Amino acid sequence: MKKVLLVILLVAITATICLLPIILKPAPRNLIAKIRYFDGSMDTIRITGYSPVGGSIWLKADDGHIAVIGANNVIIVEDDEYWEED
Repeated sequence: MKKVLLVILLVAITATICLLPIILKPAPRNLIAKIRYFDGSMDTIRITGYSPVGGSIWLKADDGHIAVIGANNVIIVEDDEYWEED
C-alpha cells in the first residue's frame, strides 16, 4: 500500500514539474532591433526573437523574416511605444 502511494506521489510530482513551463508562460516582450549599416544609415525593426551565433546576432522579425547581423551593428531594446504606433 505504501509503495502504491509513493508511486502515485512520484508520478504527480513528475507531471507537475513537466507541466510547469507550459503553465507559467512568460509575457510576450515588445523587442526592437536598431541596426546600423556600413554606410552609416540606421533602421529599426520589430523582432520576436534573437539569438547570438558566433560573432553575429540572429534576428527574427515580426513579419517572419530572419536576418543575421554583426553583433557590433545591432542594439536590441524593449520598447512598448514603438509597437503601439502601428
